[in-house]
Amino acid sequence: MDTNNSQKPQKTVSQRSIGIIICALCFTLTVGINLLVNELPVEITKLDTTEIGLHTLSDNTKELLNSITEDIDIYRVCQSGKEDATLTDMLERYASLCPYLHISTIDPAAYPNFEQQYTDESLSNNSIIVSSAKRSQIIDYANIATYTAFNGEDYLTSAIKYVTSESLPALYALEGHGEKQADDSLSAAFNKAGIELKSLNLLSAGAIPEDTECIFIYAPETDLTSQEAAQLTEYLANNGKMLLITDYNSSELPNLMSVMKEYGVSTIDGVVMEGAADRCLSGYPYYILPYASDKSDITKQFNNNSSFVLMPLAQAVVKNSDIRDTVEITDLLTTSDLAYIIQDSSYEKVEDVPNGPYSLAVSIEEKYDSNDTKIVWITNSEFITSASDQMVGGANSQFLTSAVNYLCGRDISSSVTGKSISLGTLIVTTSQSRMWKIILTGALPAIAAVCGVVVWYRRRNR
Repeated sequence: MDTNNSQKPQKTVSQRSIGIIICALCFTLTVGINLLVNELPVEITKLDTTEIGLHTLSDNTKELLNSITEDIDIYRVCQSGKEDATLTDMLERYASLCPYLHISTIDPAAYPNFEQQYTDESLSNNSIIVSSAKRSQIIDYANIATYTAFNGEDYLTSAIKYVTSESLPALYALEGHGEKQADDSLSAAFNKAGIELKSLNLLSAGAIPEDTECIFIYAPETDLTSQEAAQLTEYLANNGKMLLITDYNSSELPNLMSVMKEYGVSTIDGVVMEGAADRCLSGYPYYILPYASDKSDITKQFNNNSSFVLMPLAQAVVKNSDIRDTVEITDLLTTSDLAYIIQDSSYEKVEDVPNGPYSLAVSIEEKYDSNDTKIVWITNSEFITSASDQMVGGANSQFLTSAVNYLCGRDISSSVTGKSISLGTLIVTTSQSRMWKIILTGALPAIAAVCGVVVWYRRRNR
């Protein structure tokens, strides 16, 4: 009995030791698995289950990140506790694919003077600064996340291209004729295209600079001089590129229009109204949702992802009969065949002008020998304002970016588009509005009335 009693404690100690060893092994295994998981790419540890692939980076972005060989600092300016979760996830995915990206969050409360190194303006929470040894670029959060789209990858990939490019094409904005100034949406579109925007006054400069990649004319209020028009015509005839945005006063600019007539196009006086209920905003026939051409790389993307470009208060571009055989004109944005023209506030159709379809934006190219002239003409400046752009989730600025890439010889197919979140909630066409009015003011009350009569009849006959 004494022997048995003396062995019991040894057996108990042995069981405890085994338990401790098992617990230690489990703990070690758990820590090891956690360390291993932390080393795995974000794509594996955080699966994207969203229908639109909100957290999935495109192949174009991955290809760019694989080619980076220089250090890039990415600062997210944000107060502690107000970080955007979707943006955080995206930045983690970028960092996991490229060791040269150094991502950090800067709290302006802790570092109040940090932003002043890059801009004189105050940045909103979750704005991003991308910086390399060459240059830097700021991405305002208002452009990253709109009510209808998340454009984080679009802007960040473009910014990385911008700060790593060895040289930037120079786009000269003509001035001296009451041209509009670029707002945030237009500036963002140029930044995404990776171009350097400069100013040009032809009267004082005397000539178009040799480093000009493209001339930009933005809604001038007064006409060019005949000398300026001649200089512009000569520039275009020698491999020139031009982005032209006009308003409905274009007929009052005869010298500028004479340049466009050289390439077989002109405008019709008046504003285009859309007669098709499903191609304009509800109640606003002059806010047109045009058809995007599938014949141009500039607009082909809008057919692929079913997004809309919004064109308010646009004019119609017409092709003249005396077009040279070497000139090719491509309609980029067109109305339905129910569109018509008005010329005053009475909204009365101009009877001597046939109905649509009308072209609201065109690309023009002329090739012969070694010459390659390119022009993109958009007939309203309101389409690129921040208000119009945000209504369609950044599609307007994406259209303009593609146009600039086309003019500057960039690869349009390598661009990244934003992720549409709730486009349909903001864009309500006239036909959709009518349908919902019928449902809400007619069908539903009728159904409710019928149900009420049925209930009343059954209770009465009990």
